[in-house]
Amino acid sequence: MDVARYAELFRTEVREHLAGIDAALVALADGQNDGAVDELFRATHTIKGMAGAMGYSSVEQMAHATETLLSAVRETEAPADSTLLALLYEATDALAQHVDDAVDGHDTRVVSLPLLERLASVADSLDGGRAARTTATWRVPIEEFSTAVQSDVRADEHGEQQDQGALNESDSVMESDRAPNAATARLVAVTLAPDAPLKSVRAQIVLARLEQLGTVQGTEPSVQSLTDAFDGVFTVAIASAHPDSALESAVRGAGDVQRVVVRAPEVRRAVRDVLRHVRIDLKRIDALLDLIGELVISRDRMLRLAEGTGDRQVMVAAQDMSRLVSALQEEILQARMVPVGQVFDRFPRLVRDLARDLGKEIVFTMEGRDITLDRSMLEAIGDPVVHLLRNAIDHGFESPADRAALGKPEAGRLVLRAVRDRAAIVIAVEDDGRGIDRDHILAKAVAEGRADQTLASLTDDALVRMLAMPGFSTATSVTSLSGRGVGIDVVASRVRALGGALDIQTTLGQGTTFLLRLPVTLAIVRALLVQVGERTYAVPTSHVVEAVEFDDVDRHVLDGGEAINMRGEVLPLVRLRERFGDQPSDDAGTQLIVLDAGGQRVAAKVDALLGQQDIVVKQFDGVRGATPLFSGATILGDGRPALIVDVGSLA
Repeated sequence: MDVARYAELFRTEVREHLAGIDAALVALADGQNDGAVDELFRATHTIKGMAGAMGYSSVEQMAHATETLLSAVRETEAPADSTLLALLYEATDALAQHVDDAVDGHDTRVVSLPLLERLASVADSLDGGRAARTTATWRVPIEEFSTAVQSDVRADEHGEQQDQGALNESDSVMESDRAPNAATARLVAVTLAPDAPLKSVRAQIVLARLEQLGTVQGTEPSVQSLTDAFDGVFTVAIASAHPDSALESAVRGAGDVQRVVVRAPEVRRAVRDVLRHVRIDLKRIDALLDLIGELVISRDRMLRLAEGTGDRQVMVAAQDMSRLVSALQEEILQARMVPVGQVFDRFPRLVRDLARDLGKEIVFTMEGRDITLDRSMLEAIGDPVVHLLRNAIDHGFESPADRAALGKPEAGRLVLRAVRDRAAIVIAVEDDGRGIDRDHILAKAVAEGRADQTLASLTDDALVRMLAMPGFSTATSVTSLSGRGVGIDVVASRVRALGGALDIQTTLGQGTTFLLRLPVTLAIVRALLVQVGERTYAVPTSHVVEAVEFDDVDRHVLDGGEAINMRGEVLPLVRLRERFGDQPSDDAGTQLIVLDAGGQRVAAKVDALLGQQDIVVKQFDGVRGATPLFSGATILGDGRPALIVDVGSLA
């Protein structure tokens, strides 16, 4: 078997288990011991089995040592004090590093012997040395092992899952092409001699010898039941690249062995019937999305041409094709949607570590983990959220003593929340800290020449623009966490590039909330096409509230700017000709579209409404420092390009 072709799949699977380990460690640190140790043990044991199947020895050794310690913790019900947690965190970090090294082809890194010794020493101190003899508790039943392994093996023999290469979530993970040196699954049935003394010790020797030839995945009966009273008959599930004869010789070499039978696990075809998921390379999904985008453009052109023919049959065929393309588009978009929890789950440990380093107490909660977001969007939001969390912990929260003096709880409250708002996703980072001092920000900006001296105060929008200026920082010194003025700048730039908007809501002394408003997908959106001057622009319909005749509204002058009265609501009026740099005209613009961007409404005057259609979004980088008016571009059905209006820049 060519293990290299499964390397990235192995890394993906392991990262999921490592995320679960981090979450369990955070729960353990918070005193939530219900099931946390079991989750840690299960995930570590699974990683060990997967690494053994791939032949990654350093990963297997580190997982094995960590599993030993967790076994001792679980059996002795030892409390998770700070020393134990620190050791588990260190072991988890080392395990993650070994995984990356192994997948990148550098599995020659020497496992840290001092760390392994500390893991073994703590395990021995907990259970009096028994952990060294029962490191692999092998709790997975033989039946599950046989089913999981052989469903893949049998599928390979029939050529049905050659490219799937899925590393199963069960404790045993094996792939077999029946190639030389491939780790294949075997069951080794052992019968000790009837007069063998200390049968349980002899069984332990057999297991130790087999471990040198492969990865032991389970025993029947379990290791815990191999006492002096057992009858000397047991079966070992092992994945090994050695031939059957080598396994048999190893077992007989333990002594007092009457009979050894090496065979393949039983096949249970029913398991394959319940497999509901197939892992697909993300590049294939991206390629499908690009193709469906081009197909959408072709569909719109076909509909325009069909309408021009006047032939009813051609029109019906074009409409049927349009319906099928829309359904295909929706299915592909749904295939790219993943829960935001996949990103959120790595933040609890980050928050815990930063709070500990800064000497602050923080209660961190996450909400809306099941909200789904486009995969490409999900990958892009990780860094902005990290910046906001670090900013809140470092700048936002007072020290426990200061909070107590202000009458606040010593532990600050930090919330990471995801909510759906129509066709957008809003990610909020909320704290109950000191808030942002607008006067201090304004004074610093004026002193640095970044703001007009006549400016009296900062609105929320002006505050965002000020904090997002490159190099602007209110920190008095540069630390490893902050002070260089790149945090909010990075967040604002990344969010804007994604077609979203950054908002701030802050009250001095009470806290701050950063809001990231993002589209659900970057790929295909429904848009209203409008004409402004000689050009056509696309406005996402998710922001369009209504369209009215310009002559039917009451116009006013408010604070030096134009406004309209819409059923008692006063809305700012934006003439898009002037905003986009076209020649203004009193005669042009007979239509108004009312737009909503994050709860702020504005009325935009356009020359004409051209209709609605699905557009394929093409991202581009705006000019740094320029007013962001457009979030992307698209190609219309007739082949003409059109810019996509950034509604957030108008509100």
